[in-house]
Amino acid sequence: MSPLRLLHAWIDHQRLSERRRQVAWQLGVVFKQPITLRPAFSGGGFDRIYLAHADSQRSKILASVRMNVPGRDRPPKEPHLPRAPLAGGQRIRREAHAYRQLSPLGIAPRLIACGEFYLANHWLPWPRLSDVLRRHSHLLWDLLPVVLNSIREMHENGVVHMDLNCGNLLVAPDFQSVVIIDFEFAPLRSMITFDQQRFDYLRLAHNLLKPRRGRDAAFLQPARFVELFAQYVPETGLGIPDAMHTAWFDRVVEHDVIRSGFEEIFGGLDSESRVIQ
Repeated sequence: MSPLRLLHAWIDHQRLSERRRQVAWQLGVVFKQPITLRPAFSGGGFDRIYLAHADSQRSKILASVRMNVPGRDRPPKEPHLPRAPLAGGQRIRREAHAYRQLSPLGIAPRLIACGEFYLANHWLPWPRLSDVLRRHSHLLWDLLPVVLNSIREMHENGVVHMDLNCGNLLVAPDFQSVVIIDFEFAPLRSMITFDQQRFDYLRLAHNLLKPRRGRDAAFLQPARFVELFAQYVPETGLGIPDAMHTAWFDRVVEHDVIRSGFEEIFGGLDSESRVIQ
């Protein structure tokens, strides 16, 4: 973390003192032992993330805890994106619902406890996909089918994400499974289900094509990148869908092969492409 972000995290930690005490007590009841909450200092979006430790075994982490910060109930609006930032309690309820739906499938953490301003889920010591690809871009080809399969399962069970990036996907040590986390946004009510789903896929592709993610590997084999998405994205059955604005996923249109392939899968994209030689 930068010094400024560390300062903000410390300020939030002080503001959360009473809530931390309440959550630690409630989790102590759940686990039937004293609990200590320690800041994770990573991720969390509009909230703060804590790790719940067992006092009797200080090295053992029992849960990951998302906690709303007092006074930060309404995140900034995003008029340029087709999703709705949720107030604090709504974020907690949406994420809890997603975990209840998806954890039995093995594609989201197990929900342990949920309250008015916090959520506790099973902690997994797995790296984020962003960290894996930052070090080993070539692993894109091993991991992308697993990721896309999990997203398809998520959609088939009535859940969309609306913020699918590599930081919200945790990778198992054997690379055979991933779990999806951080369901902080809701789709706009005006979006039909297929638009919500293709937004998820296109935002993921946009993030994968970021430098120091999977960009180098994808640009070396763009047809392979498109082919993998084509294998996992279901056909709409609704005819040709309306074009989606490429400002939401501008990296997708940087390469002609990827843009044209994605237009066949997802329908029209409404900005001019830039050719990569």
